[in-house]
Formats: sequence, C-alpha cells, structure tokens
Amino acid sequence: MQKVKTADSTSLVSKNVRIEGEIQGPENLHVEGYIKGAIALSGNIFVGNTGIVEADLEAKNIVIQGEVTGNVKAHQQLEIHPSGKLIGDCTAASIDIKEGAVFEGRSIMIRSARPQSGSNSPPSANAAPTAG
Repeated sequence: MQKVKTADSTSLVSKNVRIEGEIQGPENLHVEGYIKGAIALSGNIFVGNTGIVEADLEAKNIVIQGEVTGNVKAHQQLEIHPSGKLIGDCTAASIDIKEGAVFEGRSIMIRSARPQSGSNSPPSANAAPTAG
C-alpha cells in the first residue's frame, strides 16, 4: 500500500477569483478571493486578509486572516489571526486565537490516541470515599 504524501505545491485563489463548488486534494490552498462550497484537503489551508470563505473546511493546518463562515476541522493546528473571523464550530488538536480575532461558535479539541499515564481503567463512579 502506498502512503499518500501531502504535495509541496500550493494552489492560489487570487483576490478577483470567485469559486463555487467542492475542492478536494492533497495540495495546500491559499485563498485571497471568494470560495463558497466545501474544501477538504490533506495539505494546509491559508485564508489571507482578502479571503472570504463560505464553506466547511478540513485540512492538516488552517490559518485564518480573512473571513470564514462554516465549520472548520484542522487535524493539527487552527490559527485565527487578529484580522481573522470564524463564524462556525471548530475542531482541532491545537487552537490559537490571537487577540483581536473574532470567533463565534463552539470548539472541540481532538484528543491524542495515546493512553494517559497511570491506570488504564477509569475510576469507578460508584466508589465510596473512605473515612479516616
């Protein structure tokens, strides 16, 4: 089985370009224009200052400097810069919201698959406290 590798190339949606539809692939995407639809990439998504996205986004890392309306899933890190605006729910392993950024929605942290140190079994909810 061949491992899918994220491409080193980046596709650009420039300031005067408008796209409606679904975007998928292994590329990185830099948005300075307008996109409406859905974006699912195995690379990174960067929404620049002039970028306006009305779509659900899924990528390895997502950086927002423009405006995003939709739900966002970053498998690693989501960054919302001071000029950035996210209206929608976000799911990520790491979320960095800079001072001045706008975020209206709910956030969910992706948990690591690694077991926590100590006991593998959770404490019993019915355990009675011991008197001492």
